[in-house]
Amino acid sequence: MHRKFKIKTKPYYETGLGAAYLANSLDLLKKLPDNSVNLIITSPPFALTRQKEYGNKPETKYNNWFLQFAKEFYRVITNDGSFVVDLGGAYIPGHPVRSIYQYELLVRLCNELNFFLAQEFFHYNPSRLPTPAEWVTVRRIRVKDSVNIVWWLSKTENPKSDNKQVLKPYSESMKSLLKNGYKAKMRPSGHDISEKFN
Repeated sequence: MHRKFKIKTKPYYETGLGAAYLANSLDLLKKLPDNSVNLIITSPPFALTRQKEYGNKPETKYNNWFLQFAKEFYRVITNDGSFVVDLGGAYIPGHPVRSIYQYELLVRLCNELNFFLAQEFFHYNPSRLPTPAEWVTVRRIRVKDSVNIVWWLSKTENPKSDNKQVLKPYSESMKSLLKNGYKAKMRPSGHDISEKFN
């Protein structure tokens, strides 16, 4: 968030690096100026099949509920800003088939609110419980769900980014390729890799 304005709400916690607020997030969002936030990262309550104590929305109401926040996200994000959302999947109640609510939400975010999908990522969490137990541990007709979808969305086609910040070291085979060069040839994929590769 730009430092040129103050939110007229008392921070719950504050340091020289920023402030944290304990409030209704929708109310707080509405207090922010247009085009004032560079990055929004959220992992909201998912559209789970069972009601949780924290008040998650059922799948049938989830996307409409989420869009009220997303409209504010779009308003406050800068033109080079990003909106990243982590969403877990859900099964259709009583059936061993998956809901497609996340994909329906993505389509609505892009078609109705004009977000662009910069890229999709997948959050792998192998420690998740094997649920729903009926399909995974009792009947054993499905495998444990260990992946969340992460959508990276933006207001324009060119959100600020730099993949040099997340590079990994070259593999041994890539080091060998760089050392020994590449023999120009047609790949099985149909790509014609020429001498220019070297």
